[in-house]
Amino acid sequence: MAEAESVDYESPVHAWSQFPSLAQSKLFSEYVHRLTVGRDMHVIVTAGSETGVGKTTLAVTLALLWDQEGWTAEKAAVADAAKYEALYDDDDIAPGSVLILDEAEKAVDARRGSSKGNVEVSQAFAAKRYRQRFGILTAPTKSWVDKRLGADAADYWIQAQETPDGKPKGEALVYRLRTNEHYGTDYSSRTETISWTPMDHHPAFLELDKKKQNKLEGNIKSAYVHRDRVEELKENYWNKATKKARYHLVKAMVTHGLTQTETAEILQTAEHVEGLTQSQVSRYVNSDDFEEVYSK
Repeated sequence: MAEAESVDYESPVHAWSQFPSLAQSKLFSEYVHRLTVGRDMHVIVTAGSETGVGKTTLAVTLALLWDQEGWTAEKAAVADAAKYEALYDDDDIAPGSVLILDEAEKAVDARRGSSKGNVEVSQAFAAKRYRQRFGILTAPTKSWVDKRLGADAADYWIQAQETPDGKPKGEALVYRLRTNEHYGTDYSSRTETISWTPMDHHPAFLELDKKKQNKLEGNIKSAYVHRDRVEELKENYWNKATKKARYHLVKAMVTHGLTQTETAEILQTAEHVEGLTQSQVSRYVNSDDFEEVYSK
């Protein structure tokens, strides 16, 4: 943990020399290899306790060292699965960039593995690997991730350590995660111990920490709307527009001399028009405006 106290982050390459233990680690070698051959890598950062042992600090440190475009807090989502997936789809974010999902436990449904939040994170971590993003997810425990996202959701698992009195130690155990396709089993093997310098002073960390505080205090709302929600809104709008057109059609037909029964019969036989009973036609005719009948 005794590394440079004053760190210059002019570029990721320059920063590598400031963190010799990380830059010489097996994890870093794997990152460089995957970067050069055009592959991605996903990392899960957990801790023995839930908060306060440096999960976010470690995630930001790795992001600053790895992101070839320069990492900023704009490439992080806090407790927001939809935003995290949207970052993967953002064409302005170059391949080789690092994306962080902090507070993942608050982004997914702890009860259902098939919930929208779980699916969004799984999509980003698995189905979109072709976009060559380096994903880092902070979570309470490895078992938590296994239950919600699957045991093969990531390539590496890093467990941040704490001192006996519960303070950040600046050290973490690194595990390689693998799947034996033949036997259908998942397993992990410990590869090394890494250490890092506290990053609490860095502007990128401070910005992410601010986003986290605002998010968890409920002061901001996600600017991202999931595509499923967009489709739902479009369908609701179309349904209302269709019913409004039918309402005015009924009014016009009765005004021009058709009886309510005749109007109902025409609507029931017409193609591509939802039919109405005579009593429904009567309710339309006797209403003052569309919203009166639409809300019922």
